[in-house]
Amino acid sequence: MTSDPIADRPAIPAEYGSPNDRTSLLPWSHVVGRLSAAPVYWLATVGRGGRPRIRPLDGAFVDGALCVGGSTGTALVRDLRANPYVSVSVEAGSDVVILEGDAEHMKGRVPRDLAEQLAAASNSKDPQYGMTADAYGGAGMFGIRPRWAVAWTAFPNDATRFRFEDAT
Repeated sequence: MTSDPIADRPAIPAEYGSPNDRTSLLPWSHVVGRLSAAPVYWLATVGRGGRPRIRPLDGAFVDGALCVGGSTGTALVRDLRANPYVSVSVEAGSDVVILEGDAEHMKGRVPRDLAEQLAAASNSKDPQYGMTADAYGGAGMFGIRPRWAVAWTAFPNDATRFRFEDAT
């Protein structure tokens, strides 16, 4: 599990009125809660010829990573194999969470403990699918570790950037 990131203010032009203090920064736990509960993640990848693609996906935020997947024949999997850099956003109107990170291909079967966590997370959000740990055996699974994130609930007053020390 990745440790909590460093929180500070994102670079926002002065005319937007962003405060310079650290008193109204959001906690990382807010971002984790939003990512854990999100029914849909909007994932941006780079397709053939450098064209951006954005798509809604289901997935689960487990142990500090967003886990998503698809059939190995999908554009999603092709894009992620060719270029692992992604941006992710969750729907929420004014309660915004955006992260950028690297998608790591989980080649082969997902480890049993992670598969059980993914099934539990999926079933808490979408019990109608009845996911089991055995469902996470496909070759199209990816884990996205954040490099940085930005979030706000009252822009620009609580706009917060989160940076991970191990991110370059």
